Amino acid sequence: MCTRIVPSMKFHPITDSVKHLPNQLSLLFSNEFKHIYPSLDADLAHHKLMGIDARHDLSLLLGFLTHVLSGSSGTQNRFRNEAERFMLFCWHERQKSVLAADIEDCRAYIDWIWSPPKTLIADTTIASRFKSKPKTATRLVNPKWRPFVMRQSKANRKIQSLIDPDAQSSSQIQQKYQLNQSSLQNAYASLNVFIKHLTDNEHRARNPLPQVKKSCKYLLKGKIYQPPHTLDDDTWQLFIHTLTKAADANQYYERHRFLVMSLKVLFLRISELAYRDYCVPVFGHFRQDISGEGWVLSVVGKGKKERLVTVPDGFVDTVLIRYREALGLSPLPQIDETTPIMPSAKTSEPLHQDSLNNMVEEAFDLVIKQLVKDNKVAQARSIAGASSHWLRHTGATQALGEISETMLAEELGHASVKTTVEIYVAPAHRDRIRTGVTRKL
Repeated sequence: MCTRIVPSMKFHPITDSVKHLPNQLSLLFSNEFKHIYPSLDADLAHHKLMGIDARHDLSLLLGFLTHVLSGSSGTQNRFRNEAERFMLFCWHERQKSVLAADIEDCRAYIDWIWSPPKTLIADTTIASRFKSKPKTATRLVNPKWRPFVMRQSKANRKIQSLIDPDAQSSSQIQQKYQLNQSSLQNAYASLNVFIKHLTDNEHRARNPLPQVKKSCKYLLKGKIYQPPHTLDDDTWQLFIHTLTKAADANQYYERHRFLVMSLKVLFLRISELAYRDYCVPVFGHFRQDISGEGWVLSVVGKGKKERLVTVPDGFVDTVLIRYREALGLSPLPQIDETTPIMPSAKTSEPLHQDSLNNMVEEAFDLVIKQLVKDNKVAQARSIAGASSHWLRHTGATQALGEISETMLAEELGHASVKTTVEIYVAPAHRDRIRTGVTRKL
């Protein structure tokens, strides 16, 4: 008789971190698996006794994550979280394989994630699923992990830690778990891709998700225009001043200054400067255009699509040259230079996206602290929830008055000018607002 190693954990995590997924898949059906993942092996064996071939289900999920979604760790994480939860729901709440889940099971799953049991909700800490046992290859389950997380918004965290800690501590408002519309849409989209994959590969007869979504009682219809988040001119100038001052005082912040300026001025996504398995951004990707008119940067964007971004002379003179000299390099990039654009200060290896995200967060924190110091609390609050994408949006919005919509679409890497117009120009929305303000009482 099989005994479960972690009996208090009804919902045992089944997927490891993204970097461990390939190894987890390769070991799943081997004798070594029980030594590397002892508690998970026991949990899968327990489900087997209950009549569910959980190990086979897990192999399909791991194969989907490692072979179908291998391009982006962010995408893998998003799909992993939803598919794992659905699989655990099928096993524990419906006592069946994910391959046997029907339309009623999918409807019940949506009810479940809309209002999950409190015992399955973690606090604001996002706990890892597994941790390494010291000096061994064994991966130990983290008993604090839960399928759901009560996430405090970034804005609230920044307000509490940097802007107004006294007000936050004096009024502890009880939070309730709530799935928002965006999260619900993402849940449907992620799960639909996974189940469609199982259906297309003949592991299932049909995909019930589209039908379930049509009759969902929680999903709101329609979509309103959401303007892109941007920094106003004063805040952006404060960014330049604050980061330049910080870099002058401490070379540690030279990377922060270059990264933030690049995202805004060159309209880059943060992933386009990060290490990826198929692409390492290097200084050789900067070059003078064959026209002799100026500099360009070759980047690989969404869908592994290459594009050329124009590089303003001012950026070359005051950002690129300064940054390279701080790294101990020649002022301008050389042809075929292989030095990573964003190298680690310790190892000189190219940095991954998580490291770049942390760098942007540190930069925003510097500016927020300066705003608070200047008694501009309202302005500090307005950027408390900001992310790296705000910088790209800010640059694109400012550039609208300088270049055509077609040129801006090419700079941003949008497949269609229509996308650029809908996001940044929104003519129909603006026309309606202009007309609406003149309506008679």
